[in-house]
Amino acid sequence: MTKKKTVYVCDNCGYESLKWFGKCPSCGAWDSAKEIKVSEDEKKNAGLSSRIFLLDDSLKIDENKRLKSNDPEIDKLFGGGIVSGQVILLGGEPGVGKSTLSLQLCKMLSKHGKVLYVSGEESIEQIGLRSKRLNISDSNLYVTTENEIESIFVAINQINPSFIVFDSIQTIFSNSVDGVPGGILQIKTVVEKIRKLSKEKGIPSLLVAHVNKEGNIAGPKLVEHVVDTVIYFEGEKNTDFRILRVLKNRFGPSGELAIFQMLEEGLIPLKDRVFIEESNMPGNVISCVFEGTRPILVQIQSLVSRDKIATARRIAHGIDVRKLIILGAVIAKHLNLPIDSHDLYLNVSGGLKITDPASDLAIASSILSSLYNTFLGKVVIIGEVGLDGSVRRVRNIKKRIENAKKSGYDRFIIPNVEDINGENIVKVSSLKQLNRIILGSKEELI
Repeated sequence: MTKKKTVYVCDNCGYESLKWFGKCPSCGAWDSAKEIKVSEDEKKNAGLSSRIFLLDDSLKIDENKRLKSNDPEIDKLFGGGIVSGQVILLGGEPGVGKSTLSLQLCKMLSKHGKVLYVSGEESIEQIGLRSKRLNISDSNLYVTTENEIESIFVAINQINPSFIVFDSIQTIFSNSVDGVPGGILQIKTVVEKIRKLSKEKGIPSLLVAHVNKEGNIAGPKLVEHVVDTVIYFEGEKNTDFRILRVLKNRFGPSGELAIFQMLEEGLIPLKDRVFIEESNMPGNVISCVFEGTRPILVQIQSLVSRDKIATARRIAHGIDVRKLIILGAVIAKHLNLPIDSHDLYLNVSGGLKITDPASDLAIASSILSSLYNTFLGKVVIIGEVGLDGSVRRVRNIKKRIENAKKSGYDRFIIPNVEDINGENIVKVSSLKQLNRIILGSKEELI
């Protein structure tokens, strides 16, 4: 007779315990313990079906066997294409275009074989309307609206697809565990079943998931360590720009980024120049940042206004507000400027979020430009700022300069790098030197 073991799992964070708990020791949630019956015989026999491989055999895998979409932006995002058995988690806010991107990706990959699109949220008619709008019609593209993972596996065995999309993972459930679709237990079970299937059959899978109010992937955040690739689909509601950002990738560089524009006929790739609008107003500065392996020109805007309340405000959009607070403090300390008594507002144009420290010098320049009410001219500013007020060199500075020159920029302010020289290159080693250039040599920058 099969023995069953009782395990209590937190429905909020997935914490497991052999004993019942009123308050989860991991996340602090109350009354979140769910009872699960686990077969001990299954656990004992789980290792009997294990397969052992020789490492040398795995080294013979041909990189050219990656599934390629023939879209340079998509293929570069995945490190050259999608690997056999790769499990991809795609997260984004509702309405950002996850389903549109998924259907377009199915169309791109259908040339390699049959593709299965699993939709747990829409009917066949709704999917048909979207496909018609996107001009997608392919005999290799199969669609199902089934929500039960066991039934979906039956369909997979019938058609043997080369790529599968689950849209969305929160709507799919398994009969092997209790709980509603989208719950922690259901998501962990469903993702594990999909991962096992993808690895055994070598079928890449795309798991679409929603993002919660905190900006994290709801539910599947707990299974990010299980999947091979995690991608966030970002986009402002008031703009048609969309950004795909890779946070994790076992088969390519993480931090990679692709830019798209959402149109009636779907998503089309764009160049990074779209984030810049020419302006001769104070506070507007251009920089070049690296997101993954790609240099991108960004426009940084600052507004410095005199504070009329006791505590000055620091508001940033597109960068971590803590960076703005630190740079404001460095400027106030080393330049002896009354920044502490002024409100600082900062924005990165186009809704782009940047983390590259090479934008520090541009942010500081933007703040000084607004404070002095002085436009710095058509110049690209690159460099990291230390807490001591020094300007430090950054990686790939030559590539940044070359990328800016391709977009029509030929004047630069950079750190004091010995191997980079030019008539229109101004080098600075500290914020004090930058401040003197802005105040005393403005005509050289315009």
